[in-house]
Amino acid sequence: MTPPWQAPHCGTLKDIRSPITLRLPAEMPLTEALNTLLQHGVSGAIVMCDEGYVGIITERSAARACLDGDPASLMLGEACDPNLPVGHPDTDLREAYRLLVRHGSRHIRIEDTPDDPGVLISETELLGALGVEHFTHLATVGHVMSPRLHTIPATSGVDQAIRQMRQYNIGCVVAESAGQPVGVFTFHDLTLLLSRNARIADITLAQVMTPNPLSIQTSTSVWSAARTMQQARIRHLLVMHGGSLVGILSEHDIVTSLEGRYVAFLREVIAEQEQELIDQRVRLARREGEERLHRIIESTPDVILVKDGENRWLITNRAGLEFFGLTGVNYVGHTEEELAGLTEPPRAAPLLNCAATNEQAWLTPEGCRYIDRLPGPDGTMCHLDVIKTPVFNPDGSRQMLVVVGRDITDRMQMEEQVRALNATLEERVARRTDELSATLAELESFSYSVSHDLRPPLRAIEGFSSVVMDEHAATLGPEGMDHLNRVREAARRMASLIDDLLDLSRHVRKPLQRRDTDLSATASSIARDFADASPERDVCFEIESGIHAECDPVLLRTVLENLIGNAWKFTRPVARPCIRFGQRQEPEGTAYFVADNGVGFNRADATKLFTPFQRFHAAAEFEGSGIGLATVHRIVRRHGGWIRAESRPNQGALFMFSLGA
Repeated sequence: MTPPWQAPHCGTLKDIRSPITLRLPAEMPLTEALNTLLQHGVSGAIVMCDEGYVGIITERSAARACLDGDPASLMLGEACDPNLPVGHPDTDLREAYRLLVRHGSRHIRIEDTPDDPGVLISETELLGALGVEHFTHLATVGHVMSPRLHTIPATSGVDQAIRQMRQYNIGCVVAESAGQPVGVFTFHDLTLLLSRNARIADITLAQVMTPNPLSIQTSTSVWSAARTMQQARIRHLLVMHGGSLVGILSEHDIVTSLEGRYVAFLREVIAEQEQELIDQRVRLARREGEERLHRIIESTPDVILVKDGENRWLITNRAGLEFFGLTGVNYVGHTEEELAGLTEPPRAAPLLNCAATNEQAWLTPEGCRYIDRLPGPDGTMCHLDVIKTPVFNPDGSRQMLVVVGRDITDRMQMEEQVRALNATLEERVARRTDELSATLAELESFSYSVSHDLRPPLRAIEGFSSVVMDEHAATLGPEGMDHLNRVREAARRMASLIDDLLDLSRHVRKPLQRRDTDLSATASSIARDFADASPERDVCFEIESGIHAECDPVLLRTVLENLIGNAWKFTRPVARPCIRFGQRQEPEGTAYFVADNGVGFNRADATKLFTPFQRFHAAAEFEGSGIGLATVHRIVRRHGGWIRAESRPNQGALFMFSLGA
């Protein structure tokens, strides 16, 4: 009869009837992969590259990858998860969900042979295979649900829901209206949106959520809840207490609860087995005595030797006899010095070396350890890792000395190879460093050439054009003067562009010198400079006080000069221009921002702003070379931070950046 605490046998992974067999190439675009998952009605697929296994792709991992980058530019191999728990066809189903919980995964891969990537089993299929009888011993839903519930108004944007899911590492949010739950938004719903290349920022939860979610009471049994999930083919249930929403129950909560209960069961079984094994070993040791001990030490390849209080040999194993060349010799009762005279001369040295450290071992109660270099049985030199541990009688007299030696010749040879490899690696690194230094020197030479060789022709163009305009204005006429004015303006723009390129190059090469910097004071100084240069403009500056950061003050001044300079430039057409500088907390940490109420730009162009020479306004409207924001981007990245921009046409712009640790 099966004990009441022991669950019945529930089968193995090969018993699951509907494994996921879909395989997709790593070079497939991610959005196409999402569509393929939806078309096949599966939650994941195996990713292959040149017939080799790469990882798996799931709705959750694909959605997260899309949120971190541009879905249209991502390949499947960039978003797959290579760290998936692996089982075998004969793996017990209970052991399978233990793997799921331990890895924090929703899928497990069945690998039949090392060369075959196998198939996938989802958490849903695993729970279905376990059967509802495995839930009968669980408590009510209130004991296993997740109380970490996050609600959000149904009128909120999908992007707001996604931020909550990422910030709190949850799989769904509950949409509410008038204080009541009206829908659920999950990673599966997000996958549907991403597969259609939908503009997430323009969609509300009410448009895409799963409406009218099913709910259960906290007093409902887990058995009933699991059956409801299976019948409705859903993964989440709202949990109510009376008329109040108190939590949410997912398939993963049930798996976790099962894991906890079976871990306790397995621990109990293991403890019983360990105690039984200990008792059995005691009985066998008492009955078999030295014969049992001899069989144990014979099974190890290490040298094992036991000597009495006077260093006479009592017991050794076959490995010890072969190493010391004593095979066929009656060693019992002899010391190493005596045995050295009974063996071949080359084998006497290891015995004498062993004898030389006996007294040191007796004087070290905790035992001593050393590595001995000795001639081995085949005549080659070997390394033996030796541990000698003394055992004393209750009265303090010597009882026995236990010697264990392990041949570590292979390990020592490998360490020597690693040292040799490190030496060659250092040489390669030095050579590569020299190459990089030469490349940097070439860049310096190029920068000097740009500065030194291109400027004289530009000055000549501008100078001679000015002379022609001054001395031949009457001859040229208005049209000729206009042409020369354009030539001079083009020469000035070229000179400015050369200066910007050189500044960008210098900022990339300049070493960082981090120290505490008063960014508020820096921003105020820059604001005064702009105001003094254009006193005719009435611009309102709002600069938050007391902002400090660990950064390079020279480079950060360049960052703020460019950002505030852009705000100064693009608020020129505004009636009441305002420029703000401050800091705020983002999910990634502290961020600093420069905001204005100027002409703004199209949000679709935000990712292109930081590319050199990118301009989104005509040169006749706003001056500039398109280098400034590229310089800002490189300085922020060198500090280990990030920068992003938010704007809409005629609604101002916000530039936000961090400075890393």
